[in-house]
Amino acid sequence: MKPSVTIMSIADIELFQTGIGREGRMAVKQFPLETGVPGVDMEFSWNSYEKGYGTPRHRHTFDQFRFALEGDREIKDGYLKPGDFGFYPEGVSYGPQLQTEPSTGLGLQFQGAAGIPYLRHDDLNKAATALKAEGGTFAGGVYTRVLPDGKKITKDGHAACFEYLTGKKIEFPKPRFAAPIVMHSAAAQWTPDRNLRGVEHKHLGSFGVRRSGGRFTRLKPGATLPAHVQEDAEIRYLIHGSITYDGKTWQGGETADQGTYMWIQAGAEVLEIGSPDGGSFFVIELPMLADIAVEQALARELQPA
Repeated sequence: MKPSVTIMSIADIELFQTGIGREGRMAVKQFPLETGVPGVDMEFSWNSYEKGYGTPRHRHTFDQFRFALEGDREIKDGYLKPGDFGFYPEGVSYGPQLQTEPSTGLGLQFQGAAGIPYLRHDDLNKAATALKAEGGTFAGGVYTRVLPDGKKITKDGHAACFEYLTGKKIEFPKPRFAAPIVMHSAAAQWTPDRNLRGVEHKHLGSFGVRRSGGRFTRLKPGATLPAHVQEDAEIRYLIHGSITYDGKTWQGGETADQGTYMWIQAGAEVLEIGSPDGGSFFVIELPMLADIAVEQALARELQPA
């Protein structure tokens, strides 16, 4: 299938409750995201955490980016204030988490360098439902079940769902970082684009062997991003101002009703992006997808005829 560009307003995305056995209430707007790479999934969402939402100290089999919008994201070893950008690597423990006040933000969860396939939230929610039907319970982010012989099973809620879906005991990658990394974007400097007048960037960091990272891109009034073929996949989320694209005007924002999402696959033909009044994107850079596609192609070449 030909690489493509997806653009849409957050107002057109349904808000639903989720949590995968976590304590408290979390609401999500899940954006469509097809990687174009077989066997590689990821999820990008706008997330709202109510007061009382929490999780125990835990770790993941995947990588995670978080960008805080409104309210503090109260995470031990990874605390985010509005505007902060956090990287939570596979295998690295963090938390506990407990919201004493509401918080909203953007989040991407994706396959880490260890290559463990990422499991989507809809599948994890189905697993949680099945585990409850078998007699298990979820409380405070922990799964508990008492077996007929009286043996008690207690484990992290996400781990329990992972094991139910894969049929394998969860094994976490050896951590390559000592702790999550938090970037205070307000302290970072804007730098002018070397080729495009009126365009500035604020680089937040690139992490891990696949160089996934984040930045802000700002268009001053009247500036444009010219039409081009995209080299590496990117998520661009318009958080301030407005842009024009494909004959329409798109509004920025940080709420459940205002903001524009762009998903640009590697190799996609991107039309000119204009901004008569100025606009700012939060951007996640994903060169990993093109890298994995090349690795898959090389593996096929090495297979016996």
